[in-house]
Parts: sequence; structure tokens; C-alpha cells
Amino acid sequence: ESIEAAEAHMSLAEHLWEKGDRDLATDHFTEAHAVFHSRLGDCKEVAMILKSLGDLNKEDGKLEASKELYSEALDIEMSVFGHHRPQTLNAAGVVCLMLDDFRAAMEYHRRALQIQKKKLAAEHKYEMFETLVLIGNVYYSERNNLSNIRTQGVDYKDFIESGFLGWIANAHDMRGEYGKAIQFYEESLQMATSRSSKESKKETALTLNRLGSLTRELGRYEEAMDYHKRALSIQKNSSQSVAKAMTAETCVLMGMVKAKTGEYSTALNLFEDAVLTLKDALGEKHLSVTKTLAQIGQLHFQLSSYVEAFANLEEAERIQLETVGEMNRDTLETQALLGRVLTATGEYDSASTKLNSVVEKQQSLFGANHPSIAESNQFIAENFLEQGMSTEARGVYVEVYNMRKTFFTMDQIQMAESMVDVIRARNGRPERALAIYRNAMDVYREYLPDDHVLIGRLLVYEGDAHAELLEFPTSIELYEKARKIFRKSVGDCAIDSAQVAVNMGKVLLRKCDYDGAKEEFNAALSHYNQLLPENHPKVSSTLSLLGRVEEEEALCV
Repeated sequence: ESIEAAEAHMSLAEHLWEKGDRDLATDHFTEAHAVFHSRLGDCKEVAMILKSLGDLNKEDGKLEASKELYSEALDIEMSVFGHHRPQTLNAAGVVCLMLDDFRAAMEYHRRALQIQKKKLAAEHKYEMFETLVLIGNVYYSERNNLSNIRTQGVDYKDFIESGFLGWIANAHDMRGEYGKAIQFYEESLQMATSRSSKESKKETALTLNRLGSLTRELGRYEEAMDYHKRALSIQKNSSQSVAKAMTAETCVLMGMVKAKTGEYSTALNLFEDAVLTLKDALGEKHLSVTKTLAQIGQLHFQLSSYVEAFANLEEAERIQLETVGEMNRDTLETQALLGRVLTATGEYDSASTKLNSVVEKQQSLFGANHPSIAESNQFIAENFLEQGMSTEARGVYVEVYNMRKTFFTMDQIQMAESMVDVIRARNGRPERALAIYRNAMDVYREYLPDDHVLIGRLLVYEGDAHAELLEFPTSIELYEKARKIFRKSVGDCAIDSAQVAVNMGKVLLRKCDYDGAKEEFNAALSHYNQLLPENHPKVSSTLSLLGRVEEEEALCV
């Protein structure tokens, strides 16, 4: 048969494999292998087919056969490329682990890591993170293996002292696997606290802060604050030169927890004090300075201070692009926040361009799925919804929900928020919406204080659903509760306060309470005029609502 026929066999095999027909896929891979080997001898196609056949045998539980096929593939890769492919090494390592051959598994993964460190560009680091995670799997499996425990046959002293636990934890973190990252950091923390040197104290504080950041991502805010306080206590007892910058960085992390729990004033004070200290201690272009500027910008966004938000985020982005470049996790998070500010100020096309660029780069850094990608997509959906493009918004919100399911459980804030987003982007199902909002409220109240802005927004959405059901008294009561929360959390002059006034005005208009509706719409317009550009769609739509009041009142008379 010809080379073209062999290529056709390969394509068909991959298609059948994808469809779940592994037997036929194996047959076609075998046919392709025979042709390529007879025509070209040892070549890259033969190596790829052997790797695929190894994968198929592994899926069928034929582990010894799989291991042998991977070994053949590796021999050919070395003769063809001059080195092994990390993917094949890792596949061989996984099979060895399944066979309880821990030493061989670790050796394969370590060789893969060495090759990736030399050859991978920065935008493909997620492949290295996968290898580190596989090394972590071997470590835990071998350490917890019953026969090893009985014979005390595991010695990971060198492995631990070389810092592998921290690297594996960071790999899980970069993959969005926060719970697994916590496990490795906790073990690393135990090792650090068992030593008494100055360096180990510094390492302990850094690990405590990493644990605080991860537990914050999981919504465990009290636990996160406790970790940061413990780190701060260690740092304050360190030498003055070290303590100054490190304590400031810890204060920033504490501020991030405070921001999550809605304590915006406390968070802003922590950020503003810290950024001055960090600039003085580390210089204006240090990454810690830019991360703090981004946090200040994000906080101003929450408070509807869009000019201040944009200025801080733009400065952070400028320095980050100069220093760490665009293919950097922090740079991309800053750019995503800038996109969100652009959406809020009505610059929808600019926001869309910014956010889509961020997602494309995040996918290069993290792979297809990651909590940061989900968040950026959430901002894209928000952009659609602000323009009244509900169908497009809902499609993206569903993608966000499905991506987050990989990383979070249904009783966590991220999943509750995604459920709310999906249903509020779909009109015409108020009863279903109310059921979801009640479930979400249970989750929110477990993690957040009663006066948190997210709870206020959820009350507004509940009010909207009741208004759709023509249950106006209930709707008005919920809007009033939300208004009180917004007044306390973000102040009277904020986008949330304006939105609740608009929604209240719509209900009052439907009740023919024209004076009440005008009062609400005028209050909203006053807020919008202070917060948004004069040509913003929210301004024009509120003016239109005021015009409707005048028209309907005239008709009524």
C-alpha cells in the first residue's frame, strides 16, 4: 500500500478512537504501522502510531503491552529526533505507576521534565505543570503504598529538600487545581516548620501566604485570613530589611481577602499603604507593585470609580508589559480587569477586543480550561449582556459554568454565581429563576456577610423575577432590601444603587405610580451622570424611561 493509504488508515483510526470503537481503531493503526515501517523504516509516523497503540492498550487495561509499545516508541523517537518526546515519557510513567513500578514511573516523568525545561517556550509551560503533577502522583502513591509502609522502603528526603513539593503545588495552582495544591503546600509547610533556620522561617511565611491565596480562591475567607496573619507574625519578627517588603506583600494578600468579603474601605487602606512601602523598598517597576496597583484598580471598579480604576489598571499594565511581558498570568489578569472597566463605561468593542485577546493568551498559558479563563469568559458574557445580547451572553455563561464544574463543587460561590448568570440571561422563566436564586442565596450566606454586594445583587434579581410574575409588593420589598445593602457596601452613588432605582422605577410605572417612578428614574440618572460618560446607553435608556412616564401619565389624565 502507498503512504497516502497509510495516512488514511491513521486518520480513520483516530476518528474511530474518538467515537469509542477501540478495536477497529487498533486494526487501522496496525495497518498504518505496517505500511509506514515497510516503506520508511523507523520514522516519526511509526513512533506516533506505537504511542497511540500504547494509549489504546492502556485504556483496555493491557498495561504490560502498553508499556512495551511505549518503550518501542521511545527507542524510535531517540533515533529519529535525537531525544524522547515528553508526552511519550509521561505516558510510559503513568503505566508504570499503574503497575506499581514507582521507580520507573518517577524516572520517566523526571526525564520528561528535564526535556521540557530545556525546550518549552513560556507559552507552553502548562505542559511542564502536567509533568510536575504526574511526579506528585508518583510521590503520593509510593509513599502511601502499603508494602512500602510495612518495609519502610520509601526515602524521599532528597526529593523533598530539593523543593519538589513546592513545585508540584505550584503546578496544581497553575492548572487551577487549588485543592490539590493546598495538599502539597500543607506538606511543604510541615517540612518548613520542622526546621529553625532563618531561611526556613522565610519559606514558612511564603508557604502560609500561598495557602492563604488558595483558600481565598476556594471562598474559605476566614481560613485565608488566618494563614496571612500567621505569615505576618513571622515576617514582623524577621530582620528589618526583609520584613518591610514582605509584610507589605502580606498586607496586600490580606486586603484581597477583605475585598472578597466586601470590606472595601479596609482593603483600600491596606492596598494604598502597601503600594507606597513596596515602591520604596522594591522600586516602582517591581511585579509586587503592579499587582497591588491592579488590586487598587479592581477595588475602584467595585466602587464604580471607573476613572480611578482605569488609571491604576493602565499603569499596572504598562509596567507589566515592560517588565514581564504579555504572556504572564498577572499581566493577563490586569488586562481582563481593564476589559471589564471598558464594558462598564460603554466601550463595548474595545472591551471585546481586549477580553478575547486575554482568553487566547490564557489558553496558551494554561491549556483549554482554567478558573482564570472562566473568569475572563464571564467578563465577555457580561459585555454581551450589557449590550442586550442575551442569547450570546447565555451561551458564554453556559461555557463558564461547564468549565468551572471541573474545578469547583456545587456548594461553592463560583458555581452559584454561574448558575445565577445563566438563568438571568434567559428571560421568560421567573419561577425557575427564583428557585436558582434561592439556592444561590443559601451558598452566598454560607460564605459572605449579610450586607455583601453579591447578596444585594441577588435580591435585585429576585425582585426582577417577582416583577415578571406581577408580584409587585414582593418585588418592591426586595429592591428596598438591596438598596440598603448597596448604601452600606458601596455607597449611594454607585452603579448598583442606580440599577436598583431603575428597576424600582419600572415596577412603580407599571403600578401607575408616576411620581414615584419619576423620583426613582431621576435618582438613577443623577448617579449615572456622575459615574458614566454622557453618551452611555444607561443614560439614554433612563432618559427614555422618564419620557415614558410623561407619556403614560398624560394618557392616564
